Amino acid sequence: MSYSTTGWIHIVSALAALALGGFVVLSRKGTPVHRLVGLGYVFSSLLLDASALSLYEMTGHFGPFHVGAIFNMVCVLTGLSAPILRNGDWLKWHFRWMGWSYFGLLAAAFAEAAVRIPALEVHTAARGFAVAIAVTLGFSLFGRFFMRRLGRGVPAYGRRQSRNSATPFG
Repeated sequence: MSYSTTGWIHIVSALAALALGGFVVLSRKGTPVHRLVGLGYVFSSLLLDASALSLYEMTGHFGPFHVGAIFNMVCVLTGLSAPILRNGDWLKWHFRWMGWSYFGLLAAAFAEAAVRIPALEVHTAARGFAVAIAVTLGFSLFGRFFMRRLGRGVPAYGRRQSRNSATPFG
């Protein structure tokens, strides 16, 4: 199996985003390391999304995976803007948008893996879309549960955080 340059950029940026995002989710929040690794996640996610919007080999036209890439760009950029602008409940919005970005990435990764498992016999685009949608819906339900559990450590939403405060979630 050979990939184009765009395909390789997509694969490498996906693996980087998965690793960096996983580190951010599991590490202490609000620290300089969180911010640095988080920026790495943002840039790798945006590169991943941009490369996804350039890939059309599967269907030959704009499809649901391109919609997912656009949605993820919105999640990442909105999540990034929250701590920069620090308006209102910025911490809550940063947590939610970045969290959904990462769970969307995980859903896409598991969907991609699922359509490549030989036992599922995904030989047609229709079957591939069905498997991908089922995995994505399942992961979304898991993400909703996990985000609620993680969100319990977010400080009171009404309090405005100062620019220099560290805000651990867990």
